[in-house]
Amino acid sequence: MSLPEVVVLDTRGALDKQSFLTACARSLAFPDYFGHNWDALADSLGEFARERSPVLVVWTGASDLDAADRATALEIMSERFIDGADLLIVDDVHAAPAPDYALDHVQVAIPPGAEQQASAFWVDVVGLTLTDKPPQLVARGGVWLTGDALNLHLGVDSDFRPATKAHPGILVRDYDALLGRLSAAGYETRTGDEMPGRFHTHDPFGNRIEFIAF
Repeated sequence: MSLPEVVVLDTRGALDKQSFLTACARSLAFPDYFGHNWDALADSLGEFARERSPVLVVWTGASDLDAADRATALEIMSERFIDGADLLIVDDVHAAPAPDYALDHVQVAIPPGAEQQASAFWVDVVGLTLTDKPPQLVARGGVWLTGDALNLHLGVDSDFRPATKAHPGILVRDYDALLGRLSAAGYETRTGDEMPGRFHTHDPFGNRIEFIAF
């Protein structure tokens, strides 16, 4: 049996019947001819359930709706969400506001032809994962890597000089194990007494790298 598709029904801020029906039409992509009444909701939910099964509808914002309208909506959903369609009400989850700025990736320079050596360090020792570059960028060389919350791009610099001062600071959960792997692989590590829980090392090309425990 295949896993259900998860669809979010977001009606936060919908206090009455009409604003709720509008939110349903938007979240569940009802057709333009949706009638914005209870009968139309019943028909559209039935069609939605048949077409999208198996599907899990996660409803957030139910508590904002007027109690009588909420009861009617639940009754309709219970009737229409039958085989292959389920409803989960999650009212204590709120989407985090989008930040004004966020870091997409960090780029570190490597010499030409050094992709395999760079991958051995970042994948085999550090533990990051290779990810495919966009096809239009493959010819430039280099390596793209990811961690759980990290994008690291290794870009080829034909006039490469190691960065001995500027450096990425990478948070790592398995801090002690990483220290051990680097030492076992022959990489020198240096911890600072003034700021415990972090150490510096260098990649195979002399670029300074900092790892920080969290």
